[in-house]
Amino acid sequence: MSEIKDSYNDVFKHKKRILVVAAHPDDNEVICGGLVARLTTDGKKVRLVVTTNGEKGVGASKTDPTAFGEGRKQEQQKAAAVLGIPVGENFNLDVPDGEFENSLNNIEKIAWHIREFKPDIVITHNPDEVINTFSSKDGVRWVNHRDHRDTALVTTDAIYPYSRDRAFFPDQLQKLEPHTVTEVLYADSYEHPCRVYFDVTDYVDKKAEALNCCPSVIESEHVQEYVDETKIGDRYYEQLRYYSRLY
Repeated sequence: MSEIKDSYNDVFKHKKRILVVAAHPDDNEVICGGLVARLTTDGKKVRLVVTTNGEKGVGASKTDPTAFGEGRKQEQQKAAAVLGIPVGENFNLDVPDGEFENSLNNIEKIAWHIREFKPDIVITHNPDEVINTFSSKDGVRWVNHRDHRDTALVTTDAIYPYSRDRAFFPDQLQKLEPHTVTEVLYADSYEHPCRVYFDVTDYVDKKAEALNCCPSVIESEHVQEYVDETKIGDRYYEQLRYYSRLY
């Protein structure tokens, strides 16, 4: 195996504000929990926007979805606090689970956060594949959840051109200014040629603690599996697809 390079300084050295847009209350922790802990420990400001309340993640059980969704939003608050995201930077748009659409209305919501928070870079889901492939060698595949796909597409559109160009959502400009984001990180990079690696070895305990804050969908006995998915050799890396110079 060739040596893995930690791209943290290359990507984040001069960044001050990072926006994470996730579809469900546990997605931030799964996708980049270790990286977020590293960023906040490094003094970076991180805002989390979750687009749905996750209410329908009850599986085959007869659990009341409304109560389940309220519980998941509470778990989101607890997990984010563990990772160093303050309450004032932790948002849930409270769209019903499975109903987040790729719509102009939702693009406007994310554009508002981009214009208000003014991030240097945005982290979100994979907007491309309907089927995710972990590895062509082991054949592990799963459906890229519709909320994930639409959250990623909406976020990408909000980055360009909607938050940048003054003519979009002019009512926002009574209090805000347009903002340009030229860098993005996407989840589900695995074998993608644009993937980069972030060493989170010193932060996997925080990732695990945050994942343990989401017991409604992540059973404690499976938390270590999520952590071990990031292990390469004797180090732990979260992998994301990196794109820069977006205009």
